[in-house]
Amino acid sequence: MLTLPKAITFDCYGTLIDWESAIQQFFAESLDSKGFGNVDPLTLQAEWEEIQFLYIQDQYRPYRQVLRDTLRMAFDNYHIPTNDEECNQFANSMGSWKPFPDTRDAILELQKLVKVALITNTDDAIIAETERSIGVKFDEIITAEQAGAYKPSHKGFLLARERLGLDISEIWHAGFGFKYDIVPATALGYTTVWVNRQGEVRPVDVKETFLVGDMRTLVYLVKGIAASP
Repeated sequence: MLTLPKAITFDCYGTLIDWESAIQQFFAESLDSKGFGNVDPLTLQAEWEEIQFLYIQDQYRPYRQVLRDTLRMAFDNYHIPTNDEECNQFANSMGSWKPFPDTRDAILELQKLVKVALITNTDDAIIAETERSIGVKFDEIITAEQAGAYKPSHKGFLLARERLGLDISEIWHAGFGFKYDIVPATALGYTTVWVNRQGEVRPVDVKETFLVGDMRTLVYLVKGIAASP
C-alpha cells in the first residue's frame, strides 16, 4: 500500500530549472559568434555533460570552477576557442537560469502535504540565486558544497536525511538526472521518482519507483495518495 511521504527531496537543475535550454542557448550563441555553425549545440552539450559527470567524481572542487574547467575541456575537444571571460560568464550565469513553467506552483502545492528539500550539485551562493528565481522557500537545501561531494555520491543524500530527521522509508527522492539521482537513491533504498521531462531512454538497468513527465503530474500522484483511505 502506498503511503504519503513526509518529505520529497529534489534534484534542481534539469528537474526544476530548465538547465538544458539555458546551456543550449549559451553554446549556440558562442558557436555562432565564432563561426562554428557546423557544430550542433545538442552534441556539444552531451559532450560537456559527460565530461562533467566524470570530472566531479574525481575530487571536490567549487562548482563555479567545475563549470569553468569543463566548458574549456568540452570546447577544446571540438577545437573551439574560448577564454577566461567566457568561462567565467558561463559559471556566473547558472543562478539566473529559469525554472520550468510548472515548477513554482508544483512546489507550493506539494508543501501543503510534505516537506520539500533540495539535494543539488552546486554551491550555496548559486542555489540562493536559484531559490529567489523560483520564488519559493525550500524546507531544506543540501548543496555539494555542504556535503563536500557531488551526486552520485551518497553524501548529500545522507546529509539530507540527517537534516530532515527522517527515515529513508519516509522520504521520496525525485530527479531528472538518472545517473546522478535515481541510481544512488535506489541504492540507498529510497522511493524514487524519475521526472523524465525530455522523454529520455533509461540509461542503465535500474528501475525507478514512479515515472512522471513533469512536476504537475507528480503533484497529482502525491495528492492522489494523500486522498486515499
